[in-house]
Amino acid sequence: MRAAPSSTRLAVTAALLSYAAGAGDAFAFTELGGVFTANMTGSLVLSGLTGRPGYGALVAGAATALAAFLAAVYAASRAAPKGPGPRWGGIRAVLVAVVALDLTVLALKSVAPAPGTALRLLSLAASAAAMGGQTAAAKRAAGSSGVTTTFVTGTLTSLAQDAADGSSRHAAVRVGAVVMLFLGALTASGAMAVDARLGPAVAAAGTTAAILALPRTGAPDP
Repeated sequence: MRAAPSSTRLAVTAALLSYAAGAGDAFAFTELGGVFTANMTGSLVLSGLTGRPGYGALVAGAATALAAFLAAVYAASRAAPKGPGPRWGGIRAVLVAVVALDLTVLALKSVAPAPGTALRLLSLAASAAAMGGQTAAAKRAAGSSGVTTTFVTGTLTSLAQDAADGSSRHAAVRVGAVVMLFLGALTASGAMAVDARLGPAVAAAGTTAAILALPRTGAPDP
């Protein structure tokens, strides 16, 4: 059977990674102290709400998530360096590590359903590292489409700007990424109503599917 074009595979990959990001953020926010691990802007804003109960724990969690996210973006970008075209082997390796981190979060939740401070921060670090790694991998793979799988505001901005310029070239993949982020959060929320450990499991499943959808060769459209 003829392989799907690279651009089609990249659209599917972006949608699946957005789905995983929505699931990961939903789990972190509801189970790890009200901190986002994909949406760093949200966590920084929450850190400014000084009147919120448990403010100290919130700030510690947000700081841990931010540090882990940035460290993972750096490490993943080094593992999948920028070049004339995507280096699929490096991108795939980064996403395999992301799945491992999601499963680590699941394991920590299994060991301690109501974690203390140390385990909560460790879980936040693992979850944020997963989101940072997949963000870097997605940006390496995305070419010029302007799609990010954790920074939805950026994707919406690119969508609106292109519309203003009379272009709809990447509109479908951008809209798909936004919709899938919502669906990932919705799926994880429903799954966690049954068992909280299913939140990171949904994220891991989404990233695993994205790995399978990655192109083997070729580059995205310029």
